[in-house]
Amino acid sequence: MAARTDETKGVAGVLAMLSRALAVVGGIAVFLMMIHVSADVLSKYIFNRPIVGTLEIVSHYYMVAAIFLPLAAIERTRGHIFVELFTLRLPPRVVLALDAFACLLGAVFAGMIAWRSTIEALRRTRSGEMIDAVYYQILVWPTRWLVPLGTAVFMLMLLQHTARYAAGAFGRVPPAPPPRHTETELEV
Repeated sequence: MAARTDETKGVAGVLAMLSRALAVVGGIAVFLMMIHVSADVLSKYIFNRPIVGTLEIVSHYYMVAAIFLPLAAIERTRGHIFVELFTLRLPPRVVLALDAFACLLGAVFAGMIAWRSTIEALRRTRSGEMIDAVYYQILVWPTRWLVPLGTAVFMLMLLQHTARYAAGAFGRVPPAPPPRHTETELEV
């Protein structure tokens, strides 16, 4: 219950709310992609007229949103893959220190992606990037901003976890990280 109250305060609360909102948008993108692709398939086989631009819209809009926007929400709930082969029997404070280091490395990597994708998004926005979809062109530069947005929030979530784990490793807070999957869950 303590983790829930900490998550509603200050920067952590804003970050949790933002990560949830981005995950919802990513989920909506998946739902819209499902509807769009289903309509395209039905239109192709029933009316012999596929929806023009489906592939382009799916790959430049839906997939980008579905992949990059939920990253922070997945990290917030510790949903990313953990390999505990070597750390399973280590003391909790050592595991927290290693988790802090891993989160810091992840934050650096996510920050580099956010920085570089922002430069690319600026360049593509200035050029008004479009792609051809047989009979018309589709504006795609707006979706270039989803990558830096998703990775920047992911980086902030990783930095928050770095601070939390480092504090636990050095005894400033109780060394109880959010629960991971147990061995029995993995056996199923």
